[in-house]
Amino acid sequence: MVEIRIAESADAPAIGEMLGEAFGDDPAWAQFFPDETSRPERLTAHYRRHVSRHPDRVDVAMEGDQVLGALLWEPPHHGAGRLSRWAGGVAARLRSLVSPTARRGRAHTRAVEAHRPPEPHWYFHDIAAGPRARGKGIGSALLRHRLALIDQGGPEPVFLEATTPGSRRLYERFGFRPVGTVPTGSGQESTAMIRPVGASDDQPGGSQR
Repeated sequence: MVEIRIAESADAPAIGEMLGEAFGDDPAWAQFFPDETSRPERLTAHYRRHVSRHPDRVDVAMEGDQVLGALLWEPPHHGAGRLSRWAGGVAARLRSLVSPTARRGRAHTRAVEAHRPPEPHWYFHDIAAGPRARGKGIGSALLRHRLALIDQGGPEPVFLEATTPGSRRLYERFGFRPVGTVPTGSGQESTAMIRPVGASDDQPGGSQR
């Protein structure tokens, strides 16, 4: 039976490995890590660090002790939270002075940020099912779980970026609507999407990630 829960720091290695595999061929990540051979390993390290630092902002789908998928999210920023986000941006800009990868990342982040709504909103950074769990509705289950909690707690808009046509179709099923496109640097575009308050979701049909 699949269980969805908040991650713990101890889950970081397994979640990192799963996400590294899941996003190994993602067009948005390809611009940051052009080397296909090393990309999964570098993504694994990136996600392992993120989950270790912010396990309370990760929903993980488990079956026994196996990680099937994960959703990485950021809650709405109110007041001091915006200062924290600004400070993080300053740090990223400083790092970009010496790292080409960070410069590309910062440029992509700026393009995505341009489509984020001005009012407080949730941000779903990454949603994925592991390669061995694809086609089992894990992405849909993670979305349904977190969106239900958001709607119960005083609904606010939700923002995300769909990096593939399949993920865009999935998100549209849950009430997300496109608000713009973001170049990925590989001749392709990802889609910035917002789920407004009161949107209907989980319509039948469509693909599952």
